[in-house]
Amino acid sequence: MKKIFKSFIYIAVVAFFAISCDENDTVFTPLSFPDDAFVALEDASPITVLESNTTPIEITVNYANTLANATTAVTVDFTISSDTAIEGVHYTVVGSSNKLTFAAGELNAKIIIIPIDNLMEDGNKVLNIALTNSSVSVGLPGPDSFNKSIVVTLTDDDCAFTFADLDGIAWIGTDNASGTQGPNPTKITTSFDGTNLLMNGIAFGWLTSGYWDEVVVDSEPVIVIMDPVTGVFTIAEQYLADTTWNGGPQPTYSISANGQYFSCLNKMTVNYTLYQGGAVLRQYTETIEF
Repeated sequence: MKKIFKSFIYIAVVAFFAISCDENDTVFTPLSFPDDAFVALEDASPITVLESNTTPIEITVNYANTLANATTAVTVDFTISSDTAIEGVHYTVVGSSNKLTFAAGELNAKIIIIPIDNLMEDGNKVLNIALTNSSVSVGLPGPDSFNKSIVVTLTDDDCAFTFADLDGIAWIGTDNASGTQGPNPTKITTSFDGTNLLMNGIAFGWLTSGYWDEVVVDSEPVIVIMDPVTGVFTIAEQYLADTTWNGGPQPTYSISANGQYFSCLNKMTVNYTLYQGGAVLRQYTETIEF
């Protein structure tokens, strides 16, 4: 009901009068349905979204007629053209890729596009979408036939990186420990030895905080297995550090983790499980950046 009401408002605003303009005069010509029925985009304003945004882009097309006359199905063809974007690679179209159908009595239809994040730094993709053919007029009444086309830009939000780019980086942030245990400032360094991506300092913020108050006396960087495209990584359980408390040696710590490096933001999340003496001690997340 809301969609039908909205369509009637649309018709009332743009379909009572066809507008013809020259330099000196504006002539308003009343429309008569069903002869002057037409289809047009409800809003032809350009749309820009991130390519990683998988929320469907809905482009509403309205069929201007009266319900009494909208008794048969009406179709409108559309095209999607681009110099850089390929359907199925950079975007998908829900339903038909070139035709909309208004069922009898239906005054709204939508072209629905879903971006595809190709996880490559390859520039923005511009889609030119145009209504091209129908059994009724296409575009708003008038010599310019406005609202026949729209531009949709899929903004590239991928930033290519190599493991060598992460060599010698000092990251700072905080963990998500709460109450008397945190949050705690944390510092992690990443390095690349030519074969492995390494990370040092995970959980040290919590370990050496005023709450736990231990001193790290020995540690080794942990090996990180990271997807070089998505930045998603895992750390298999491995040795982390040895510590003392009040001068006394403590059971050895090991760690496992997962997370993601967001290369465009120079940001990383590390979800770690800390083990002491082979048992799970704590699980926290560190959010760090440089």
